[in-house]
Amino acid sequence: MQAVRKNETASGDESPLLPRLLGGNWYRLHPSVRARFAHEPEKPVLYEGVMETVYCSKAGWLFAQLTRLIGNPLTAHRGHNVPMQVLLTRREGGGVWWQRTYGFAHPFTVISAKRANTKGQLCEYVGMGFGMRLRVFASNGALHFVSERYFWEIAGVQVPLPHWLSPGETHVIHADLGGGDFRFTISMDHRQLGRTFYQTGIFRQRP
Repeated sequence: MQAVRKNETASGDESPLLPRLLGGNWYRLHPSVRARFAHEPEKPVLYEGVMETVYCSKAGWLFAQLTRLIGNPLTAHRGHNVPMQVLLTRREGGGVWWQRTYGFAHPFTVISAKRANTKGQLCEYVGMGFGMRLRVFASNGALHFVSERYFWEIAGVQVPLPHWLSPGETHVIHADLGGGDFRFTISMDHRQLGRTFYQTGIFRQRP
């Protein structure tokens, strides 16, 4: 799964976003992880795999229902060994659009975009201006994204949302497994409600 190629920030920096954010820690990533995340995809990239676990709590299910109004960013389903496709594309406006399709009996699709905001910070946007600002770091060769704040953006201004109104801190891990495979794990943990979502699975790029 790839991230952002070039993003002009308020300071005029047009260097690749993730290498810039990570600095010297960029080279602590596994080489295959760096290859996947160094640039925006020049053409659509398709990853296929199996989500070994797809979990949401009762509170997570409620969050998923409430967020239908902003584009289904959360899945209310549970399951094991769920086939999944992830399509990455570039669109007008910059950044990378991720389309994740879960192969349930009734397929479920989540669409989001990763791109820099006007301050050059990495954000993930869903629908109607809602999104989350992300902190990125490298650990044991894996790439980590952790949400710092959820927001509603209007006219380029991000209005912070209360933590209690979010599904919890989001932590995404991309870890290379060798041989073209990687593990994708996402967890969401709410301060009062505990773990609301958890998913993990193994993927590889489709030729």
